[in-house]
Amino acid sequence: MHGVLKVRTSEEKAKAQKLKELEKIESYNKLVKSFEELREKENGRYDEVSLSVSKSLLIENPEYYTIWNYRRSAILQFAETKENSELQVIYQNEMKFLEECIQRFTKSYWIWFHRQWIALRMDNCDWEREMKLCTKLLNFDLRNFHCWGHRRFILRNSNIKLEDELKYTTEKVEQNFSNYSAWHQRSSILPKIYKEPEQLLEKILEEFELVRNAVYTEPKDSSSWIYHKWLVATLKSIPNSNYIEVLKNELTQIYDLIELEPDCKWPIYTTLLLKIEIGSYDKQELLNTISQLIKLDPDHKNYYKSLETKI
Repeated sequence: MHGVLKVRTSEEKAKAQKLKELEKIESYNKLVKSFEELREKENGRYDEVSLSVSKSLLIENPEYYTIWNYRRSAILQFAETKENSELQVIYQNEMKFLEECIQRFTKSYWIWFHRQWIALRMDNCDWEREMKLCTKLLNFDLRNFHCWGHRRFILRNSNIKLEDELKYTTEKVEQNFSNYSAWHQRSSILPKIYKEPEQLLEKILEEFELVRNAVYTEPKDSSSWIYHKWLVATLKSIPNSNYIEVLKNELTQIYDLIELEPDCKWPIYTTLLLKIEIGSYDKQELLNTISQLIKLDPDHKNYYKSLETKI
């Protein structure tokens, strides 16, 4: 009928989509061919065209790690032939390009690695900007371990205060107790901030309280329990920490949680580990706890049975 918009059928939509995909593949293959022809022609002698062609290809496929290697080879050659001022411009442009890539492909190993490689070659990398980029991306995906790893890279190579990062992890943990990456980040920086045994001991005791709030809120989540395990190991390593008494107090607190969550494996498992660490508990009592864990979590039966050797 005239004046009536024709609605495509599912079959027509599928064909149109297939055609679009074929056109995209053809375009990509042309880019690959252009790059291969260029690489053969230049024979290891790079110029600005080398960066331009490889950039076009990486925009379409950032997982093509060979191209990133090629790009680094070109930049290394430039470092031998160009003035430092020219190199810094190349690095700045590279960082802008990488930031565009990261916005689209937030979990590409090759992009993050290349960004760190460039950052270390710059005279004055904007580390604050790097942190802001990570913060922005973590607001969209709080468990993006590439971002967390990049934050640790930044802390190793900048003058950004570890105390500021600790505050950030506190915000992220309180925002979501199941944020394993934030807990892990916390464990990586606490010993660096509190270097004296007395200071670290005081902070570790505070951390037990933070974890207690987390496990009471989400007792079935593993993240905070794993951090609790790290706290116990760290506490034990501190001289004169009176850690046995601290662990006994933790046992009492966790018993209260078990009364509320009798079928939750994590508090039961943690009490088992604490009792093994403290010692002096009846062997049969511990074996009964292992049997209870096997019933609650049969998928990890062999692991629980392996704990019998520690009793």
